[in-house]
Amino acid sequence: MLNSQQLIGLMTMGLFLIGTQPTIAQSTANTPTPTNHLKLQRIVFQAPPKDDKPKSTSSGGSRSNLQCPQDATSTTTSSNQIPIMSLVPPDSNYGLTTAEHPTFLVYLPQTSAKQLVLSLITEDNQLHSQTLIPIKGEPGIISIKSADSSPPLKVGKNYQWGLMLICGEKPSPNDPVITSWVRRVVLPQLQSQHKTTLEQTDAYSEQGIWYDAVITLAQIRNTQPNNQDIANIWTDFLKSAGLEAIATQPVRL
Repeated sequence: MLNSQQLIGLMTMGLFLIGTQPTIAQSTANTPTPTNHLKLQRIVFQAPPKDDKPKSTSSGGSRSNLQCPQDATSTTTSSNQIPIMSLVPPDSNYGLTTAEHPTFLVYLPQTSAKQLVLSLITEDNQLHSQTLIPIKGEPGIISIKSADSSPPLKVGKNYQWGLMLICGEKPSPNDPVITSWVRRVVLPQLQSQHKTTLEQTDAYSEQGIWYDAVITLAQIRNTQPNNQDIANIWTDFLKSAGLEAIATQPVRL
């Protein structure tokens, strides 16, 4: 499987391949259907069976190299500083999706970086797609996705997705990199049901469809930032997946 250095090499190589006009995608978040009556009080994520999970799903990077060198001050290197991290259950670093072009959520600390690169790699170590994404550098949870023009994920296939923060004008081997995994599945019984967005999140969670569940709930949280009931559901949901470290961070989709 790819290690972090191999991923950096592929990501950098991919930047040269796409030339001076890389595919650029804006962070996107569709406006969810209103929740109307708040019936659900708690949503708990149920992890799926591990039968189809890749053999190795360890994340690249470490706390010491998950920030740009120019951001490494006494404040940002304190033990309380949360590094860049993907919103994926940390015990597996892996999740399911029903989307051809899934949206990923990432916690981004305060950074001077102006852009990042999202790369997807197949299980046989081939570059699937690569997208350059502008960022504002504000701390909080952001959404990212590959460009709609990129190839769709194939059903039943695992992909490693990685993020590289571009700390300078061009990529460097020392730029921070994090990696996680995604597998596309088909669940027509969920896609055909008409539910409120909270009910959709709960249904995805019960089926172990992590990426669809977390982005659906994040969109609700983003559009209703002052709704304490939604805030509590969001916090409890992240805690149920082992993401309590960033459960109270602002959502900036």
